[in-house]
Amino acid sequence: MKRWKKIALISASTLTVLIGGSLWFVLSAFPDMCGNELLAEYPSPDNKYRAVVFERDCGATTGFSTQVSILKAGFPLRNEAGNLFSADTDHGKAPDGPGGGPAVHVSWVDVRTIKLTHHARARIFFSRPQVAEITVSYATID
Repeated sequence: MKRWKKIALISASTLTVLIGGSLWFVLSAFPDMCGNELLAEYPSPDNKYRAVVFERDCGATTGFSTQVSILKAGFPLRNEAGNLFSADTDHGKAPDGPGGGPAVHVSWVDVRTIKLTHHARARIFFSRPQVAEITVSYATID
């Protein structure tokens, strides 16, 4: 009986490693299915940061989303989700903006504060009050 348990344990461990390795290989062989398209950039008054508004598209099964990232000046927009704000039109309840998601307007209040305005019916996935040194206030429009 002990021999049978040892064989079963070794077999289960080997199978787990093979399945995990195969899954890792398949997932790493395909690039990220999402893509970003830059819509607008708003440099801070002191040019140390910039607010970047972009469309994020993750394929046929999802709608376009409008996202915002706060980046240090000179840092590129990477193929990642925004770090400040993300919203979509909630299946047409909010009007489409330039990238297919809801329109988002950014204005710098001072060197460390921005105001972000979006449509009231946009579906918000996340909206952070601060990123790095930048504080954010939000407003809606109809």
